[in-house]
Amino acid sequence: MLIAFYSTLIIFFILFSFTLSYLLILIKQKKATGGNVLALCSLLILTGVISCIYGFDFVKLLAGEVQSAQGNCFIEFNDNGKSIATTTVEIDDTIYQIKGDTYSDLPDDTYQCKVHYLPVTKIIKSLDIEK
Repeated sequence: MLIAFYSTLIIFFILFSFTLSYLLILIKQKKATGGNVLALCSLLILTGVISCIYGFDFVKLLAGEVQSAQGNCFIEFNDNGKSIATTTVEIDDTIYQIKGDTYSDLPDDTYQCKVHYLPVTKIIKSLDIEK
């Protein structure tokens, strides 16, 4: 269920590392121009922020400090063909997401459920459903 989470973390950490390395190489070789530095710094900030957000959730996941919510939840499966299929779970006006088609067979409806989710990204680690 967390494949998309791990993939995003790995991809953005690799992008951050390559961007930082390339920026340092350009500066060391004194080939850095204003446009190059501005573009690389913007990309570095973007990938760094996303890596930190997902990294924070990864640390919480390893420590077992996931959060939970329970109650009446509306579950809806979205697969518009333009991106990764997503199951959306809404509990008390808070939206949680599951990337992938794990719950594609479940009809869109309101259920009694309990979710365990990552604190920052609100990606669901586990979902317990009672009709």
